[in-house]
Amino acid sequence: MVEMTTGQRSFNNYKFDIDLAVMICNGLRPKFAPGTPDCYVELANQCINSDPDKRPNVNEIINKLDEWLYIIESDIENESGIRKQFLENDEISKTLPMITEKLKDIYTSKPYNISEISAKFSKTASVIFLKFACDIEVPNDI
Repeated sequence: MVEMTTGQRSFNNYKFDIDLAVMICNGLRPKFAPGTPDCYVELANQCINSDPDKRPNVNEIINKLDEWLYIIESDIENESGIRKQFLENDEISKTLPMITEKLKDIYTSKPYNISEISAKFSKTASVIFLKFACDIEVPNDI
């Protein structure tokens, strides 16, 4: 969904490797283009939620897209200004650069050593936990 707002692949400035996988596991998320409608960003963020149970299912996504289409096509404006946001974004998106080259690393399946990703992720999580634990004051009487 981010590619549709920016004209570029997600994480375009990163090498597609284990380090990127770990950063994504640690919460790195792609950035949306300026002017992207708020409701679109909200839905996209739900779709990439780290907790799969908090992601919308296909029916919820279709219903949301149908709702937006109805608002845009019926020439009505709702309280949140969805129609206006989408129409303004159409003008902005015409000025964005588009993907023109095939990038080998995104179109080629690569085997990854899951143990290595898990080890790097665990190490990062341990550092975050230790930092968090050091910032907490614990009373002596506990």
